[in-house]
Amino acid sequence: MILKQKTTPRQTLRTKKGRTRGQAHRIMFRSSSALYAHIPCPVLPLCRLPHCLFSHGQQHQFQRPVERPVRKQQLANSGAASSCVNTGKESDSSRSSTIQSVKGKNNSLAFRETAKRDVPATESSTLPTTPLKRARQQVSLPSKPTKSTVATSSLTASEDGAKDSSVVYILPVKPHPPALHSQRLQLATALAKALRDNRLSMTPNNAASAKELEIASRTTSLTYANTMKQHIISLGKRGKQPAKVANEAKEVPTERILEYLPQFVHKEWQLEENKYMTSLPSEKHIDEARAAAASGYEICDRCTRYFMVGADGQAECVHHWGKPYRVKGSDKKFSCCGEMEGMTAGCRTSPKHVFRITHYPRLAAMIPYRIAASGDMFPAAVALDCEMGYTTLGTELIRLTILEFPSNKVLYDSLVKPIGDVIDLNTQYSGVTSVDEPGIPTFDAAMKTVLENYIGSETILIGHGLENDLAAMRLFHQKVIDTSILFPLDNPELVSRGYKRSLKSLASSWLQRDIQACSRSAAVVRSTTAEVVSKSSVADSDSAAPSSVGAPEAFTLKQEGHDSIEDAKAAADLVALKAKFMLALQDQKRAAATC
Repeated sequence: MILKQKTTPRQTLRTKKGRTRGQAHRIMFRSSSALYAHIPCPVLPLCRLPHCLFSHGQQHQFQRPVERPVRKQQLANSGAASSCVNTGKESDSSRSSTIQSVKGKNNSLAFRETAKRDVPATESSTLPTTPLKRARQQVSLPSKPTKSTVATSSLTASEDGAKDSSVVYILPVKPHPPALHSQRLQLATALAKALRDNRLSMTPNNAASAKELEIASRTTSLTYANTMKQHIISLGKRGKQPAKVANEAKEVPTERILEYLPQFVHKEWQLEENKYMTSLPSEKHIDEARAAAASGYEICDRCTRYFMVGADGQAECVHHWGKPYRVKGSDKKFSCCGEMEGMTAGCRTSPKHVFRITHYPRLAAMIPYRIAASGDMFPAAVALDCEMGYTTLGTELIRLTILEFPSNKVLYDSLVKPIGDVIDLNTQYSGVTSVDEPGIPTFDAAMKTVLENYIGSETILIGHGLENDLAAMRLFHQKVIDTSILFPLDNPELVSRGYKRSLKSLASSWLQRDIQACSRSAAVVRSTTAEVVSKSSVADSDSAAPSSVGAPEAFTLKQEGHDSIEDAKAAADLVALKAKFMLALQDQKRAAATC
């Protein structure tokens, strides 16, 4: 008896060409990334696909296709295909004769070598490299410009000689892009246009490609479009004006600046977003806040520990006086000592704990709020800055400075004696060493002088972070211009999280002025009789500030921290500069419309 070997269903089910079903399945669904690698792209040099199946010249390093036996029918098909992609240097007959003349080689390999020779070298050098199998990697921008889809501006070369690409390239993102290629290209093109129109970059196309890649790498499909749009909008707010506008802005008279100033006054919703008090707290809320604070326990503003206000035998306050910052690729470190966050309790020790109150009903429960009176005798706009210290009532006003806008004339500059018992005057930042000298006005006397002479209900207040100054003054006022809102950060995500630019940064970038230098050692004594007496070993006549209206007969101010006059001048100059620019732009537009 002859035993027959059993056959599986896969071996018995064969196709018409003699292949099993499994072989046919593998051929049908195998990877197509290298099937067309030997064929030049038919739309060169206009192809902008990030992962094209066709060859783009020598920059594409495709793997060699698997060599398989060639049938006569495939040989005829390859010959016909070669005539379709002929570049014009050879005729169809010469192409087929070249392929047939290669002996001992596979026909597909011979065709690929012939096709490579037909691709011009200049076209391959202008296209970005596309890796095999859709690998995600960053691609360098081309050095030679190709046909542009974005109109190039006159600013095509920077001062150091770097040239801008004429095309906004969309670079691959790991592991997956947050949006379709068409949407990314549209938003990147709009970003390049915004950079070009606002004169923010000498190479707008390259800058737009890099910024779009950065945003696409850190966002998702839900946040990508909004982040790009917000960034484009923010560019229009901080665009640097042309030199012609800057020259015309210097000649804007003061009257026009004061007339334009109300357009900078913030809306109510802007004040709410930036934690301003938009309405006076009710008596019910004030009573609830007073009852909640009856226990006497507070949270230290420095070391974040609970403590009893005014109690004896408290533990020392160990803290970092600097702010934590993060360097790319490392943990957070403190700016004061350079230690990593969480390694030590602090680098400075204070004998007592301090606290800060930001809840408006509780602030009103301690010291009532005031409202400015109406009248025509008050200035149209003033710039102010306050210095605060820590007392048993939280943070209180210890120095108040008011300047006339835009002349920056000192209207009022005086130390203020707080209501509560002093715990720490915060000399490192306030510059105040003592408020116990005779002649310093009390809080009520200082506020009475200010509200009777300098601040009315229609007076526009100018400053940086005025929500803190108004809380220290216990003044309810809504006609304010805050430079931290008027000059926002470039990153919309940081703006949405509450981050703002510091006054020192704004003065450095817009005014080319260095402020808040905390290494001062001059002791200044002011008096209403203009007598200046030095009480320290260092006497510097240039450090003496002008005498002020309403100042006490004599008081000492050791300038170790911020100077409130300097800060108020910087805020006023920032607002005046922006008003001049806006007026100069208006004049240019009117002149262009009449022509």
